[in-house]
Amino acid sequence: MWEHPQRFRRVIVILALTLSVATDVAWSAAPDPQAIEEVRAGKRPVAQASWWGFQPEESTAALQAAIDSGAKKVVVEKMPSPWIVDMLRLAGDQELFFEPGAEVLAKKGAFHGSADSLFSAAGKKNIKLVGPGATLRMRRADYDSQDYKHAEWRHVLKFHGCTGITVEGLTLAESGGDGIYLGAGPGGAPCKDVVIRDVICDRNYRQGISVISAENLLIERCVLKGTAGTPPAAGIDFEPNAARERLVNCVMRDCTIENNQGYALHIYAPHLDATSPPLSIRVENCVTRGTNARSASIVVSSGPKGPLKGLIELINCRFEDKGTTAITITSTTPRGVRLRMVDCTLADPAEKSKVAAPITLQTRPDSLEPLGGIEFTGVTIRERIDRPLIKYSDPAGVALADVTGSITVERGGQRHEFRLDEPTLAKLIPLDPATRIPRWPLAKTPLAVAQPSTFAGGKLPGLRVRGDALFLVPARQGETVFLSLASQAVGRGAGKATPVRIVSPSGKPVKRLGVEFLQECEAEFTAAETGVYRVECEAGSHTVRVASGSHAPLVASDAGPIHLLNSAGEFYFLVPAGVKEFAVRFWGEGDLERVSAAVFDSSGKQVWKQDDITAAQSCQIQRQDAARDEVWRMKLSRSKIGVLEDHHVEMRGIPTILGFRPDGLLAPAAR
Repeated sequence: MWEHPQRFRRVIVILALTLSVATDVAWSAAPDPQAIEEVRAGKRPVAQASWWGFQPEESTAALQAAIDSGAKKVVVEKMPSPWIVDMLRLAGDQELFFEPGAEVLAKKGAFHGSADSLFSAAGKKNIKLVGPGATLRMRRADYDSQDYKHAEWRHVLKFHGCTGITVEGLTLAESGGDGIYLGAGPGGAPCKDVVIRDVICDRNYRQGISVISAENLLIERCVLKGTAGTPPAAGIDFEPNAARERLVNCVMRDCTIENNQGYALHIYAPHLDATSPPLSIRVENCVTRGTNARSASIVVSSGPKGPLKGLIELINCRFEDKGTTAITITSTTPRGVRLRMVDCTLADPAEKSKVAAPITLQTRPDSLEPLGGIEFTGVTIRERIDRPLIKYSDPAGVALADVTGSITVERGGQRHEFRLDEPTLAKLIPLDPATRIPRWPLAKTPLAVAQPSTFAGGKLPGLRVRGDALFLVPARQGETVFLSLASQAVGRGAGKATPVRIVSPSGKPVKRLGVEFLQECEAEFTAAETGVYRVECEAGSHTVRVASGSHAPLVASDAGPIHLLNSAGEFYFLVPAGVKEFAVRFWGEGDLERVSAAVFDSSGKQVWKQDDITAAQSCQIQRQDAARDEVWRMKLSRSKIGVLEDHHVEMRGIPTILGFRPDGLLAPAAR
């Protein structure tokens, strides 16, 4: 035995491990210099992590040294206690094998950086993490406490632009972000040739798996469950951040997605457009169940740069989320991304549901193409709830085209097949007649200052605009204008400064500034010319509002709706002379996000009222006398059902401009 010191040491280690387990005594291992040197010399392609030492209180340096050793394979042994570590960097051309029962645990009190992750790699090739029965665990509850800055990027496994990734057999638990994050690398390079197999993602904070940019991705036999903390809180989320990223040849099969706070399956790709590589995602033989907020959501874009091309397939899947089973399809188009649902079942066992219909079709406000390119083949809906088969929410006001196939509904012992021809769709999905009235782009008619522009009131009602916001400020030459702009959060999501650009009536840049997240900022300038100044803000997923100012601002949209958040009150709008027909449209963001609205004519008479609006509702007006400009009024109020959160206002046939007082509106310049 003394002739083989390494073999003898291994026996001693095994005996020590056994004794440690039996006596519940903290156990540590000293480094083995001879074994380490043999690895460095290339004599040992397979290394034991414990050769670099193990300490029960922390083993970051030892495990990182093992990864950096150049070994083709590093075995992370099952120890009597977890490998407690801070952030670790993965190496290329290497397999990390975790023994059954092995656990790597995030160090308590560490990971304070908003993007600190347990294991990460960028631009690496040929990485394997294999561990049937092993666990990589973080401390989600700690990151959600007041001791940590709120963030959603503390992932268990984070890859940026890596090629040849295999993750197999592991349980990835309790991150401050995602179980697995597949992001773009240098120059926007996607993660390529990725296999995720037999993995459990359990109780992560943002997503089980996030796919930001990937090509040739296979996810199979995985369980994605218990996500809760920050939106989207999905089982899996395919969500590129920019048009240069991609979702190409992504296959997910034989997976179970259950009990997530958000969607089970979320495909959110509005940032991809006609310039992006065609999208291809296939989900087959998968099951969603339990308390997922929704079964699946698919969102693409058909905006100004043209529709994203591609195909999404849901094949032989079963969706059975109690009380919330629903598929939401947004902005697929016959010329762009198409959707095929084949041999799928939506089986909701609940007596009541939080969603209005098992299938929702909807457009984005910036959609320019007809909604469609959808094929239902062998789709069955089994439920106890008497509700519409399809709900259509159409903020863009576009046509419905190329929705084909058949859906069978089994309800109350009855079975009925709906063949989706034009007459059937017309009955199932009545279209809003107001959408035939064209939008009125602000550029269509120059606007002039109609009334004295200074504003004695100072403070303004709390009208919060979400995302891209446009404020118009009428001012005369020589006047000093100041506005106090306020950034406000939506939910608990992290935020950044809101860029602001001020543009003169003639289109010249006046000023650039930023409103820090959750702060107020004063924007001040002297009007070099008389007219309407544009204050353009980019609040992202949060909101911005004008808190006070020297001049009466207006809220506007160049072409499309104004996206408001939790904004009630009375607002005024202009109906220009010559307009005989126009419409004002209102809608909430989801089934439970609703708004009540009323419209009053120029004499103050109420001409329309609707409570609890979720899908788009229109106040459509025919004017007998259109000889003059008129100021009308609307009132937004809280709904009796649901909550006043995200809601939208859009004008058809008149400019989409809202004012805070009747004498502060703009008039068209001389025609």
